[in-house]
Amino acid sequence: MLEGFWYIAAECRRVRPGRLTATTLLNQPIVLFRDRSGTVQALEDRCSHRGVPLSSGRLDGDSILCPYHGWRFAASGACLEAPVLGNGAAPKSAGVRSYPVQEQDGWVWVYMGNERCPTPEAPPPTFPVPADGSPISMLRMSMSVKSRMDFAVDNFIDPAHVPFVHPGIFRQQHVPRPKEKEFTRLPQGFRTVSTNVLLPNTIVFRVLTPTLAPAKTTVDFLMPGIHLETFEVGARWGAIMVVVTPLSEDSTRLDFTMGWNFLRGVFPLVWLARLIGGTVLQQDRRIVELQEQGHRHKSAMNLSLESDQLAVWYRRLQKYHLDKLAGVPNLTHPVPEKITLRWIT
Repeated sequence: MLEGFWYIAAECRRVRPGRLTATTLLNQPIVLFRDRSGTVQALEDRCSHRGVPLSSGRLDGDSILCPYHGWRFAASGACLEAPVLGNGAAPKSAGVRSYPVQEQDGWVWVYMGNERCPTPEAPPPTFPVPADGSPISMLRMSMSVKSRMDFAVDNFIDPAHVPFVHPGIFRQQHVPRPKEKEFTRLPQGFRTVSTNVLLPNTIVFRVLTPTLAPAKTTVDFLMPGIHLETFEVGARWGAIMVVVTPLSEDSTRLDFTMGWNFLRGVFPLVWLARLIGGTVLQQDRRIVELQEQGHRHKSAMNLSLESDQLAVWYRRLQKYHLDKLAGVPNLTHPVPEKITLRWIT
């Protein structure tokens, strides 16, 4: 699992004052809490004494008390008190790991580093905003998937599955069209931009533009598993961000954000956006779990088509990241500076 990146740990509103929130990222148990100033903190969810989850304990001001022997841990991870020692100071080795945390766009992001990348070089990725600075409405939702992270990432960068997995939402299955997209390299991924796009006549795009006027679309993929898509039709703007969050080797969470700058606060549109977002995530979950099921019997994949090139890049980007952390010299970015891919969808 890829360390050295920010990952979504929870929605901000789920981390409430006075409560401990348990989660898991990259197989690591983590406890989240708000200190007295309201800042979210993240610690290893395991007492260093007997291994009891700290999330089963009690929050006391800016520290957590373990329920087993009352050991107290600060937001820094240091052990402040071990009652069994009386007035003696707890040994430094009694501390637990703490993690960098940042709240952004309604999500709690936690940086998962290691000894080669202990601190983040940049903040977590931000949800985009319209170029004109207009305010936007946002909604967020999450869905767990019984699958490894790679299959979920493959799904969200695969351009050919949409009319089959999401018929009638983003594409019309019975109207195949040739696609030609130019991709450019990003430091941590790749991008494609399309102008004067004729949007399909589906419910999603009818909401964005009732007359189906030509649109500009931008699709980014950023490591370790972020799909970001924006749509612009005149002054109307919308964006979708899906963050693939690895919980364990065979469990993943899809964290979904949608934003738009038109018909803000109109309840039917908010309800429709939540309905569509939930439906899309359920459809994606089903196909990803089916792929996981198929790989129990045979793990090989055929990634030889042009439409599979994005999945190939993703695997090369993983290796590129790991080689950088290992200090391998003279590395070459695995994504071409500019390339055109073609397929039918």
